[in-house]
Amino acid sequence: MNDSAPRLDVAIVEGIDKVSRDAWDGLLAPDDSPFVEWDWLRAMEQSGSAARDTGWAPYHLIVRQGPAKKIVAACPLYLKTHSMGEFVFDHGWADAAERAGLRYFPKIVVGVPF
Repeated sequence: MNDSAPRLDVAIVEGIDKVSRDAWDGLLAPDDSPFVEWDWLRAMEQSGSAARDTGWAPYHLIVRQGPAKKIVAACPLYLKTHSMGEFVFDHGWADAAERAGLRYFPKIVVGVPF
């Protein structure tokens, strides 16, 4: 291990408001989807569309580096309690897990709601 390498701190924050808009959007390329922009994610959370009550609890992954704790990477994550609102509905997997006595939910979805 290289002791001179900058330290990376990984955290999961509950809600996009815990992340600076400029820091989050500063990670995006000009041609990235508008659906990963801070404003979109905040709109989903503030409207109640992406919230615990809807089965889309926001828990975003943040990677900070160095003494200044600069955000160098981020990923939208959602703790899901059902299969609705995803591109791939996994009702079959959830049903199979239940029949086998396995817990399928909650699960983490990497992506954006709706």
